[in-house]
Amino acid sequence: MASALDVQGTFAPSPFLPNPSTLPPSTSLTLTTTGTAKRTLIRRDNTFSFHDVPEGSYLLDVQCQTHQFAPLRVDVNGQGEVVVHQTFRGNEWRNKGEMKSYPIEIQPVRPIDYYIVREGFDPTKLLGSPMVLIALFSLVMIVMLPKLMDQMDPEFKAELEAQQRKGGANPVANFDVASFLAGTSSPAGGAAAGGKGKKN
Repeated sequence: MASALDVQGTFAPSPFLPNPSTLPPSTSLTLTTTGTAKRTLIRRDNTFSFHDVPEGSYLLDVQCQTHQFAPLRVDVNGQGEVVVHQTFRGNEWRNKGEMKSYPIEIQPVRPIDYYIVREGFDPTKLLGSPMVLIALFSLVMIVMLPKLMDQMDPEFKAELEAQQRKGGANPVANFDVASFLAGTSSPAGGAAAGGKGKKN
């Protein structure tokens, strides 16, 4: 019966890391269990080794500045065997994942990006701004309102101009678009006409 074993492994090439030799020399690994933690560094040949690991269940973590690695469960039993399983943070320890080969082969799950790539200028995103939409609507009204006034019924237009000269209400604010499009006189004009009829 073996009281302690050496747990060994290597960093294998992958699409995210074609050449493991490019990993920084500060890359380290920890083998942790209750009350015990062992630490080792990556070697020049991309291998690693934990010496004199007692029997028990361990969590293997990789600390690296350039890549992220998934944790592994490492079980060292009394028969001198090392069994490796995939594991996930937050899962109950008794829930074992996919079994891995031994010696351990470690591959990164993704590179670590410390910088956010600035997006390029996109004119279409301006249309999503309420301030831009309000400005565009105001511009359209400034351009179209004079043309709309020119197409107005002459009598209705004269009435609006008369109200403006008298210093009354804003003719634009009292402009009845529905009546204009329907070809009828404005409510103000109708009220004025009705008032004249009563005087007669």
